Amino acid sequence: MMVEDIGMKAEESAVAEVAKLLSLPHLLLSTSSIKADYIARQQANDAQLSTIVAEQVEHAQAVLKALASSDNIVNQLCENFACIERLCHECQTFIENHDQITLLSNARNNLSATLKDAEGMMSISVEAAAAHDSLSDDKELINTYERLTSLDGKRRFALAAAGSHKEEVHRLREYFEEVDRTWETFEQTLWSHISNFFELAKESPQTLVRALRIVEMQEILDEQVAEADVGGATASVANPHMAGKKGYKDKCYEHITKAVEKTFSKLLSELVFENLQGAIEEAKKIGEELGDIYDFVAPCFPPRYEIFQLMVNLYTERFVQWLSGRANDITNMEILKVTGLVVEYEDSLIALGVDESLAQVCSESGAMDPLMDTYVERMQATTMRWCLNILEADKVQPPKTTDKGKLYTPAAVDLFRILEEQVQIVRENSTEVMLYRIALSVIRVVIDFQATERKRLEELASEFDLEPICAMINNNLRCYDLAMEFASSTIGALTNIHAQQVNFEDACKGFLEVVKEGVHQTVIVIFEDTCVQQLLVKLYHKEWSEGRVTESLVKTFFDYFSDVNMYIEERALRRFFDSFLEQTAIIYVDHLLSQKKCIKVETIERMRRDEEVLMNFFMQYLSVGKVENRLRILIDLRELASAESLDTFTRVYTRILEHQPDCPPDVVEKLVGLREGIPRKDAKEVVQECKEIYENSLIDGNPPRAGFVFSKLKSLTTSKITNIWRKLH
Repeated sequence: MMVEDIGMKAEESAVAEVAKLLSLPHLLLSTSSIKADYIARQQANDAQLSTIVAEQVEHAQAVLKALASSDNIVNQLCENFACIERLCHECQTFIENHDQITLLSNARNNLSATLKDAEGMMSISVEAAAAHDSLSDDKELINTYERLTSLDGKRRFALAAAGSHKEEVHRLREYFEEVDRTWETFEQTLWSHISNFFELAKESPQTLVRALRIVEMQEILDEQVAEADVGGATASVANPHMAGKKGYKDKCYEHITKAVEKTFSKLLSELVFENLQGAIEEAKKIGEELGDIYDFVAPCFPPRYEIFQLMVNLYTERFVQWLSGRANDITNMEILKVTGLVVEYEDSLIALGVDESLAQVCSESGAMDPLMDTYVERMQATTMRWCLNILEADKVQPPKTTDKGKLYTPAAVDLFRILEEQVQIVRENSTEVMLYRIALSVIRVVIDFQATERKRLEELASEFDLEPICAMINNNLRCYDLAMEFASSTIGALTNIHAQQVNFEDACKGFLEVVKEGVHQTVIVIFEDTCVQQLLVKLYHKEWSEGRVTESLVKTFFDYFSDVNMYIEERALRRFFDSFLEQTAIIYVDHLLSQKKCIKVETIERMRRDEEVLMNFFMQYLSVGKVENRLRILIDLRELASAESLDTFTRVYTRILEHQPDCPPDVVEKLVGLREGIPRKDAKEVVQECKEIYENSLIDGNPPRAGFVFSKLKSLTTSKITNIWRKLH
């Protein structure tokens, strides 16, 4: 009834819904769409209901299966409880006989263990025989080791089981003697493989790898034994052979070291330097082995062994030992062959990836020092002898002339051709350390060569031979250029650590100092010329007052200047003209202060005329400023000699001290003493005032600096004040 009511209500609700949807006449047109929508909804509801019903059916089936399983489990539990109850009744009987059951169980266990031990003892002979038979097969090397290790375990167990039964222990040890002999044979085989590592790595690397694996396995075993605190007396009793197997890795290194020593035995004991060529060939062959060690040996060893680095160290140590031989017994060429071999060896190490600092141990260790010392000493002596021969040749051969008329000799080119050859030989055949040593030696040779040139300049000056001096000036200018090029190329061939220790600067500048000295000697030669000297002695005398000295000097200077201008390079001309002007000023001042005639108006006028003549002449060769600066002292001394008042004297003297701080008050005293008409009292006052000015200009009792005139005057050699400053030069 209830269902029918629900159906009726649903029908009424549906009718009402339809009536609502079709409340307007035109909505009747949508009846078909409403009907289609109704059918679609009905189908969807039917499908949903079907799914729900299927799920409920599956759930009901699962519940039925669970109920059936629970029923089976309950039945099984009932059976188990019944079995337990039955067993409990049986246990009551066993409890009454517990002691007999325990004895029976122990007897059974002991019998089982005894049978097992007997089987193990019976297998020892079989395993020992198998281990002995496998010794001849390198492929079975690891299996042999494992069998022997297993036998050692059984030996330890058997000896421990025998305990204090001495007779039993003795019999067991006799039984295991064959195992010990097999161990000895095995280890001989193992270490022979390790010692033969170089050949094995190329011919049978698998064998070498197996041998190294055994070393690793034994190291692991030793570590395990140590961790288990098995050692000392206990280990000795349990297994006397165990102590012989510990430290396999150390033994491995030991046998490798002995193998390297054997490799070097011929080189170090038989050849040494008695058969140098044979020694070099042997050393070269040994050095080349490191390439094969890198390619073949190193890959066979575990990385942590760092075997290649070890081999490099071992080989290098023995090469260093070989190099420490008798350097005096071999020639320079043989020394270069030895050092060249070291270069090849070190280059090969660097090519194999060895750090340069480690690769160059041979050359940096000092082992080659005796060889290098001998070579450098011989080279330096020979080179210096050749250089002296060059200078000797210049003495007998006249200078040559360039297309422009400049004088020269082959000395400069010959010198650096010799030096370049020596350096090039070392660069191509020896080590960087040797090149560094040769560079230092060359610097010494150059400095000695320059010292010899200075002596030669003095000889030429004493002979008044101008042309060779001019040629030497040009040579040293050329030497400076060649020295700079030589220094650059040599330092460029050195690494920073050595390049920073080689200083060519002073040696190069030394040639410019020789040029400077040559220019000075040229000036001296001209001033020492007889004609020039005859004119100079007339300065500040009658002929000079008549204008027949300075003008004649200038004409003579012009002739010399024409020659020098043609003879020497332009770079040295300016220095020559400046030096000549400076010397001219010094000589004029010196003669002024050394002459004893009174200074008159005519003297002052002639001095002014000299200044004009000299100024006009030298301005042809030097700048106006340079000439005025050099001749200023002549002007100042003229004004000082013509001063009429104390203020003028002090003002002019103060100006002189600005340019020539070492001008002593003796100069004022000398000029005042040559003046006519100055009362003694006034003269004394002038000198005293100038002395005070001079003393006030001193710094810590010394002039601030030395000028170019007064320290070089002969006329003031007796002056105590001037002597102080002559020491500065």
